[in-house]
Amino acid sequence: MAVGGETDVMPIEANGNGTDRRIRFIPLSYSGANSEGSALALVLTVRPDWENVEFARFTDGITNTLLKAVNKKPGLSKDEVDKEAILLRAYGNGTDLIIDRHRETQNHELLAKYGLAPELIARFDNGMMYRFIQGAVTKPEDLRKPVIYKAVASRLAQWHAVVPCIPGRTGHSRKNSKVEGFAGPADALGDAEFQQVLDRVAPGKPSPNVWTVMQKWIFALPTDTEEQRSRQTELQKELTGLVSELSQRPGLGQNGVSTVLAKRSEII
Repeated sequence: MAVGGETDVMPIEANGNGTDRRIRFIPLSYSGANSEGSALALVLTVRPDWENVEFARFTDGITNTLLKAVNKKPGLSKDEVDKEAILLRAYGNGTDLIIDRHRETQNHELLAKYGLAPELIARFDNGMMYRFIQGAVTKPEDLRKPVIYKAVASRLAQWHAVVPCIPGRTGHSRKNSKVEGFAGPADALGDAEFQQVLDRVAPGKPSPNVWTVMQKWIFALPTDTEEQRSRQTELQKELTGLVSELSQRPGLGQNGVSTVLAKRSEII
């Protein structure tokens, strides 16, 4: 557990579509080697009055460590305890290479603003804490039930209808990015130059987009051996071809739908 000084606040960048609320930042880390001790230090930073903290580990995820923290006060029912529960999510090691954690936090806070996500309580060095929502994890057999998949579709439609997109840039991990074959090694580029390489992958498209994310992943591949460098070069060629062929085609947005329908009517 890395112990820092006083807790600080970290702004979620303000813009016309997002929020300017300042999210508390705790200069501590969660450690798998000291799971309960490091988790307890984090929870007590935001809930110093909790006296009987217990943790439950969720194992449904594939990359993160997810712990539910509760304050087991005598005389309270499970529902009453769960109302104040906190979820502690520690990021999987190295997952920042493929997931833009800052943008993820922005998205979480934006969804919370529209009542579509639980309140984000704090960030820490390698994760975040937010309020617990009672429920059950959906299983494959559940998704075949009309009442479930229709509810999922309805909620996704609500997200797309009311939540604005946050403009920004595709985040990247400078220390792990490789850009051989593009503009030289990553260390030879400044942050601004490296960002431009990402943002210009698909000219004319607002960043971030699917193409900038794919480019970031290719840059993050290991290039220590000739085989690895060859593989990266091949993937770069494939991405360049896909961008050329597909990036400027109309989608299902404002003009995309009418274009698709017109083409279908011509065929009919």
